[in-house]
Amino acid sequence: MNENKQISNVPMIMGIIGGVIGLPAAICSGACAAGMSSLADNSTEQVTNDAGNTFMWLGLIAAILGLTCAFLYKKNPKLWGAIMLFAGVLSGITLITFNFLSLIECVLFLIGGLLALFQKKLS
Repeated sequence: MNENKQISNVPMIMGIIGGVIGLPAAICSGACAAGMSSLADNSTEQVTNDAGNTFMWLGLIAAILGLTCAFLYKKNPKLWGAIMLFAGVLSGITLITFNFLSLIECVLFLIGGLLALFQKKLS
């Protein structure tokens, strides 16, 4: 029986593309969150900065997790697929800022994570 079974490269490619798109998406999410919170009537400068920083860090963590999952995917596809799903959820939280790049990143991470978890090894 051959133990060198192949797995698909699609989740790895999706993770790399999602991570690269996620870096500018994180900056945009932070700026959008700060801009939206500054439009509130009773918003202070501290609240605006906190909102921008929170969404920017969520986006950066999601992008870094997605890239890490993509590069380490071949070693343990199930584990890194689950972490890629978590990165998709984190980038999904930043969708509150109506960021189109975050939407693309979220979809790529979720599809890549699901493919990694449910794929069958090729013989």
